[in-house]
Amino acid sequence: MNLKKDWKFFSIITIVIILIMLLATYTAEIKNKFNTKSEKQEATGVVEKVEVGTEITQNFQALDNNLEKIVLDFEPYKDDMNCGGKVLVGIEDSEGKVIQEKEITRNYVREKTEYTLKFQKQKDSKGKQYTIYVKFKDLEKAERFYTLKMTNNNQFEGNKLSINGEEQRNSSLIFQEFNRSPIRVTIFIAVLGIMILGVYVISFIIYKKKDLRVENIFLMIAPFVCLFFIMTMPTFKNHDEYYHWVKAYEVSIGKLMTPVKDGVQGSSMPNSVNNVCPKDWTKMTYREVAEKLKNPTPLEKENQGIVDTQTAAVYFGIPYIPQAVGIAMARIFTDNTYLITYVGRLTNMIVAMVLLYFAIKIMPFGKKLLLVPTMIPIVIEGFSSLSPDAMTVAMSFLYIAYILQLAFGKKEKIGIKEKITLLVMSVVVALCKIVYLPLVGLILILPKEKFKNKKNKSKIIDFCMIAGIAVIVNLIWLKIASGYLSNFREGDSKIQVLLALQNPIQYIQTVLYTINLNGSEYLMTLFGAKLDWGQFVQLYSIVPYSLLAIYLFATVTDEEIKNRFKTYQLVWITLVVLAIIALVFTSLYVQWSTIGNESIAGVQGRYFLPILPLIMLLLGSTLKIKSSYKKESINKFVAISILVLQIYTISQIIIVHL
Repeated sequence: MNLKKDWKFFSIITIVIILIMLLATYTAEIKNKFNTKSEKQEATGVVEKVEVGTEITQNFQALDNNLEKIVLDFEPYKDDMNCGGKVLVGIEDSEGKVIQEKEITRNYVREKTEYTLKFQKQKDSKGKQYTIYVKFKDLEKAERFYTLKMTNNNQFEGNKLSINGEEQRNSSLIFQEFNRSPIRVTIFIAVLGIMILGVYVISFIIYKKKDLRVENIFLMIAPFVCLFFIMTMPTFKNHDEYYHWVKAYEVSIGKLMTPVKDGVQGSSMPNSVNNVCPKDWTKMTYREVAEKLKNPTPLEKENQGIVDTQTAAVYFGIPYIPQAVGIAMARIFTDNTYLITYVGRLTNMIVAMVLLYFAIKIMPFGKKLLLVPTMIPIVIEGFSSLSPDAMTVAMSFLYIAYILQLAFGKKEKIGIKEKITLLVMSVVVALCKIVYLPLVGLILILPKEKFKNKKNKSKIIDFCMIAGIAVIVNLIWLKIASGYLSNFREGDSKIQVLLALQNPIQYIQTVLYTINLNGSEYLMTLFGAKLDWGQFVQLYSIVPYSLLAIYLFATVTDEEIKNRFKTYQLVWITLVVLAIIALVFTSLYVQWSTIGNESIAGVQGRYFLPILPLIMLLLGSTLKIKSSYKKESINKFVAISILVLQIYTISQIIIVHL
């Protein structure tokens, strides 16, 4: 390492990380994630009359140490825009010393009734008495200026409300106290500190290393980021992860399909498989995770019941095999049910990483078009959870790479081995999600010269054979899965299909309307604007827009993509992309949209991830932009940029779960 030579690199990456951390810490502060807080009170009354000179005081005993802010709930009079004036708000300690005092106006709290009074941290505040005071002065229309909410539910020790020195019984101001939590601050700093150190090391290796292959770059950054996702995102917080957990456990006991007996859907498994998921998983924090690991829910194999996989039943067991293997292995060594979920996550990640490594390795050109989407946060969420999306995305990318390798690689002929491989992969990809069955159509981009008989007839025969078998297998599964679908749609699906067939023009209009209505949302969520089940982790604009820009840059500057495809190949790729998009909308129209709905419900940007490299291939081969950048420099910029962005992603995951 030569600091004089590399100072620009270290300066740029340091400045970017500092900006990311400034944004992350500010987000945590305004959301009070570094604080424990008292319970929010419900209003049951008001101060009936407020005049000039009215003084309200509220005594309370602090619940914990490190008291540093109080939030008061005001109720401004909103109907009269002319009322105004000033209010003095402050807090005193037990000795009567003013800790903080602020003068505010009506306009200050007109739109947001909660006013935050911040002050110097009171280290040993627990159990000590403090006094909040509110003094009204210089008021216009004072009798209708402010009303302060009251409550009869007094949760604080030593709580006493006084108005102009007169004590009010069983009443209190509406306020919350916020105490700095050293544990939360430590978790935030420690996890991000370790990650930032790792980012520096990996970035420097990528920066200094010459002739670093893209697949090796992937191995350096993807598993690293995925492990942080596994650590920071609690199980059951990712999309539909509870259902995927139950399905994966079901597969781990040898059942690739969910049994239905006497109208009851589900498999017999330990009741703890169901009970380990919190009833209110939306509020799950690291405290609950630590509690589950410290005081585990035992597996109790003898205490069994029927557990329903619900919507996950429509998936065949293949995309759950990696998770199931990990779950089965974990059961040998532990009966901690929650710990077992993490082992399932880990094996899911490992299999996805292996498949993607080989996908990038065998990709004959445009390797970065596979690298960048593997680092989109919503994709990493799938890799680091119990979701079948990991297998779906990984197998789709591998399938695309294998087709392109056969089409443009050095191999002169496609033999029986390659055809069997294509057949197996086609079936697996379609069984992961039937909407991706049109990927089989990529076989048609293979040059006819690659087949035993150079005539195009041979290629068509092989395509029909492979596609036909894949279609038959998936039609069989679709027939079986329709039985599961009817369990939670009650026959609506058949009606939806009939409506689409009877009114095809109207159906096309519905699709176009849905895209027009939600297109921007699909694009943003495709690039990771929202994470976790319920979309509580918001990445807003920085990460998705940056990743989109990086992906476009990597695409248009890749000289290897330009002039690669013949016209018929571009046509087939386009048709495959359009067919998959159509199937995604149609499947959601059938499965999730209610009858008569004006748009199609349930469509998410992540459903288009498997075809993202194909879209970029079409874009890169169409745009004839000359690039003066060296291939190696572009690879390094893309890799380091997407790695640094993950710091912000992890910070937002931590903030939500502190």
